[in-house]
Amino acid sequence: MTNANYGPSVMRLADELFLIGHDDFTGKPLAAAKVLDTALAGAALAELILDGRLSIENAAVVALDNQPRQEPLTDLVLGEILRRGSGHSTRLWLAFIRDEMQIRERVGTRLVSGGWVRREESRGLSLRMSVRWPGVNPNQVAAPRVRLAASLQQDHRPLDTTTATLAALTRAGNLVKVLTLVDRSVSDRIDAGRQHLPMVLQSLLSAVDSAVASTAVQVRR
Repeated sequence: MTNANYGPSVMRLADELFLIGHDDFTGKPLAAAKVLDTALAGAALAELILDGRLSIENAAVVALDNQPRQEPLTDLVLGEILRRGSGHSTRLWLAFIRDEMQIRERVGTRLVSGGWVRREESRGLSLRMSVRWPGVNPNQVAAPRVRLAASLQQDHRPLDTTTATLAALTRAGNLVKVLTLVDRSVSDRIDAGRQHLPMVLQSLLSAVDSAVASTAVQVRR
């Protein structure tokens, strides 16, 4: 996705998932915070995998590159992986990126820097602060949602790797409902796209699904 007037020429995977996961006008999250943040953590790792900087071997994260590439978010995540050492489980890294690195704040900040959203703080009656991320141009920030929905409706055209990964993460984040696509063929299309992904991305997505399921269990307790 490109835009000459707003920030970087290419919107990255976690950015698209973030925008799909927030209301274009109010900036409120459209899924439970822990679930959305787990999917965003998966998107951050997926960016590194797609860039050839990271792999997953035997369900553990392995760094393939130790050089920064002037992309603050992925450089930061990879730097933490390098500092703490390869070999820790994907599930452990998803939780760390979600909670300790506050992934939603990191991705939101990247989008603010690019001119896509604004960061707004407010306090309710409980005096607890909440953060919203309304779009600078609501029509423009809707583009990832529109593009993904259109791709999932085109049965005749196979999903590319990035789109298939985004679709799977959107489902993991309980966000398919915001695409306004509810028929069974959409779920089948996501499954088909996922099955054709490289094994490293399939492994990541399985870890995301498992982490989301664990989060749901914790919420019910």
